[in-house]
Amino acid sequence: MLKMRVLTAAIGIPIMLLLLYFGGMVLVIGIGVLSGLGIWELHRMLRLHKVEFFPFAALGWVWAFIWASTHPSWTLPVLTLGSVGIALVALLNRKPESFEGTMTTSWGALYMGLFFSFVIRLRELSSGMTIAFSFFLIIWATDTLAFFIGRQWGRHRLLPKISPGKTWEGTAAGTAAGILMGMGTAYWSGLTLIDGILFGLLVSISGQMGDLLESSIKRYSGVKDSGVLLPGHGGILDRFDSVLFALPIAYYLLRGLGIS
Repeated sequence: MLKMRVLTAAIGIPIMLLLLYFGGMVLVIGIGVLSGLGIWELHRMLRLHKVEFFPFAALGWVWAFIWASTHPSWTLPVLTLGSVGIALVALLNRKPESFEGTMTTSWGALYMGLFFSFVIRLRELSSGMTIAFSFFLIIWATDTLAFFIGRQWGRHRLLPKISPGKTWEGTAAGTAAGILMGMGTAYWSGLTLIDGILFGLLVSISGQMGDLLESSIKRYSGVKDSGVLLPGHGGILDRFDSVLFALPIAYYLLRGLGIS
């Protein structure tokens, strides 16, 4: 499993970095594909628990969010029209559980579409390519060190009812790795050292919270992995759970620090 995990990372990381390097429509299309795959994984997990979900409506809304990220003035109209659209789908479905579907579909679209769209917003900031690279390096460093330290020396379970494999030792190691990468971000992106440390700390912690959020979805659905697309990692949601939750936090932190 470890060999497959390393091999998948060796292929997947350069692809993600290339998307960030090119930016523009290349990144928009790449994020659109990833978010679409994530919606189908979410649909699969909820279906296993017999929870109503409208995947095509969610997919349309997600892609609208991705497109709107290149046209910021359209974000509010997309949010409004998407909400109305999901409600209409539920009404036309005419099933008692359709109300449940409006909740799960709306949340799924916001989770995959709105959150993922912040990759594009992050890339469009000044020094956006460097900052986007730094963001993913912080996430990957956090995940990697948390995994290996937790596996080797972890003794105290973090939240065993949600994610039995996660430990306080792994969490602390992952956070330390995020801070160190944040310091590196300050060196090569023009942030002050304090701002870089804050960036690394918040991205690392929010990323680990995102990991726990996706773990709770899997526990609810009774599955070990969200999918099988990425050998050694699981599915798209397993690989990008940390990224999704941390993206808006990273973006608005940087905006608050005066980067636009």
